[in-house]
Amino acid sequence: MTSNTRNTTVINIAITGVGGQGVLTLAEILAKSALEDSHNVRVGEIHGMAQRGGHVVCTVRIGENAKGPIIDPGTAHLVVGFEPVETLREIHLISKGGLVIMNSHVQYPVVVSMGKAEYPSKEEIHDALTMHTAKIIEFNAIELANNAGNSLSMNIVMLGAILASGIVPIKKETALHVVQTTFPSKFVDVNTKAFELGYQAISDSL
Repeated sequence: MTSNTRNTTVINIAITGVGGQGVLTLAEILAKSALEDSHNVRVGEIHGMAQRGGHVVCTVRIGENAKGPIIDPGTAHLVVGFEPVETLREIHLISKGGLVIMNSHVQYPVVVSMGKAEYPSKEEIHDALTMHTAKIIEFNAIELANNAGNSLSMNIVMLGAILASGIVPIKKETALHVVQTTFPSKFVDVNTKAFELGYQAISDSL
């Protein structure tokens, strides 16, 4: 995809999921990569709890006019969802024509597992998302992470997907270098493969 950042001084990215999926780590790596490529960046956790199973939302704003971490509703160029319902929770942030990259693998909330609530159908989620944007790429990031060798590398799969979208002004090699130097060396091969699988998945969908 050709980058759509040329006429914009700030790129707004919202990343949403549940605690334990690596949402915070992805936001940090994305910010480090932006800094390494000499971009101004602001990162924030908007709301939610980062404990395992709790709703988590992080924002990353990249560009010379990014003065704070808050993303107003309708201004996100990219919403990255680690789980379908969690993506739906934050779809109000997406801008007109913005892109959604969503992991299709369902992680049921505790209330659903306990039988106290119902999880919406795939069709219901899709219909609700398309009310906000027609640009939705959905793929099974957990499956790709497992193919890379570790389900915990799903956030790195999502990082590769973000870079492949062309929306962020970060070089692929910069992001990959940050990944390879952030984690212990024993994870380099798994994370590199996870990144490439995520990158290819989005490249094939564009």
